[in-house]
Amino acid sequence: MAKRFSLKNGLLLVLVLILGCAPAANETEKGPARKTAKIRQYKEPTPSPSREGIKPEARQYKEPTPSPSREGIKPKGLKINEIPSLEGGASASQTSSFYFVQISDTHWGAKDGIAMTRSAVALINKLPVQVEFVAITGDLFADSIRNEKIVGEGVAALKGLKFPVYCVPGNHDLIQDDFERTQSLFEDYFGPINRKVIIKGVACLFLCTEMPRGETRSAWQIERANIEEMIGASLAPILIFIHRPPVRDLLVSGSADAGKWGEVTDPSWNRLFAEYPGIKGVFAGHFHRDETIWIGEVPVYVAPALARFWDRQPAFRLYEYKAGHINYWTLYPERSPQR
Repeated sequence: MAKRFSLKNGLLLVLVLILGCAPAANETEKGPARKTAKIRQYKEPTPSPSREGIKPEARQYKEPTPSPSREGIKPKGLKINEIPSLEGGASASQTSSFYFVQISDTHWGAKDGIAMTRSAVALINKLPVQVEFVAITGDLFADSIRNEKIVGEGVAALKGLKFPVYCVPGNHDLIQDDFERTQSLFEDYFGPINRKVIIKGVACLFLCTEMPRGETRSAWQIERANIEEMIGASLAPILIFIHRPPVRDLLVSGSADAGKWGEVTDPSWNRLFAEYPGIKGVFAGHFHRDETIWIGEVPVYVAPALARFWDRQPAFRLYEYKAGHINYWTLYPERSPQR
């Protein structure tokens, strides 16, 4: 009886073991499958193919940094001038009033012309009045417009000005033996050699008086055509900015012109001033002296040079246009504090 009981118990134990192991085997089969699925779902998003190949070199960031156009220092007219001709300015007013500065004959590349330009710029920026513009009436260079280093230093000095700058070329800017190229360079740096700008109803004409050797027309004929084209039918007051004064220079001409100092270089100037009574003044340089000469009812203001020649003190002028009348002050960048 005990044996039968033991055998029965043994059979039951075996059965229990068989039945108990089957579910365990089943779970083992399914378990790894679930774990494998979980691993695939986790690992697949980890690598990001879309982010592979993102190379900093491929970004268009560093490419614009070098500026080939600045090689040789060619500031396209500050350019010095990124100021348009204000053809549509305010209508003329009998009470128009404003200030402007005239610099002339800086002669960059000779003596201390560039250093004096920096000094003048610093002084102009500190003037106690609102300056509408700065006119430079020629001979910015000492036959050195083709020297990129000199151009770069001179233009950099002018770029310090807080006001619009308008330049006309002189005889040391446009070189006779290379006229076309130097004219192109001048316009590249400073804008058109002939332009009109309206300031508070006053027409300011900036004109080139230089001409290439062999030109059949006289400088006057070219000037006259430019002036008439710019004036048109305008009745606005007119200020004319040129390099060479339209009058004889006795100190240079010598005894042959004795008694003719201050006379016009061409009688057509007299006719022009008679035809256009709105011309209130002509502003020039070239003589390297501080002069005012009247042609009929029109004053010709000859500004001193900013360059240091013939032991003359570098200077420039501040003007006030006031209802058709003009006042000016001569300023010296090297002026001592006591004066």
